[in-house]
Amino acid sequence: MSSTGFSVDNSFLSDETLHEAYELEVQSKNGEPVRFGELVAGKGDSVTTVVIFVRHFFCIYDQDYVRNLAGQMTHTILETIPNHAKPAQVIIIGCGDHTLIGPYMEETSDAFPIYTDPTAKIYKELKMKRTWTGFSEPPPYSLESFPSALYKDLKQRWKRGWSGLKGGAGNQQGGEWIFQRGQLKYAHRMQGANDHLTADRLLNILTVDQGQGEKD
Repeated sequence: MSSTGFSVDNSFLSDETLHEAYELEVQSKNGEPVRFGELVAGKGDSVTTVVIFVRHFFCIYDQDYVRNLAGQMTHTILETIPNHAKPAQVIIIGCGDHTLIGPYMEETSDAFPIYTDPTAKIYKELKMKRTWTGFSEPPPYSLESFPSALYKDLKQRWKRGWSGLKGGAGNQQGGEWIFQRGQLKYAHRMQGANDHLTADRLLNILTVDQGQGEKD
């Protein structure tokens, strides 16, 4: 176990690929472009940045996931991680239109900054999957059944009119990425629609200081 950082094997992602991802832009709630690297390179006071890449903005499973994170990964809880990794921040990145960030916050939480890449280029650059696996199997962080989740998904889309078609690709999967001072320390790519790391697991990785970068 390292005393100064996570123990990591990120050989599944080259430095060149990671640097190319840093140069890609995401959009804020107002549509303003922000370079991804600026978000994870220790900008401001934050040393550790946990980036949650969510699925499309109408995924009910992921909405439950974000609400769960907001309830568990609070500022007070993040203060319990090792001193060298503090302070820490959590940001959310989606793959839909930026005009849906506001409604997404209304459905989930405004506890974390939310950005989006409607082109999903950063998902592709970081090799996150596109698959329909797990779509009908509810994850442990959601209380919704598949029929209920599907109904709520369609209801939200209908409410948003034409914007309901701009939530992001239905088969795009996300993942959880942890950076320290701009260096990738941990990565988990979702293998299916029900495969986010739980808040408990993320906190354990941060707290025990021994994350292991996962390979697909």
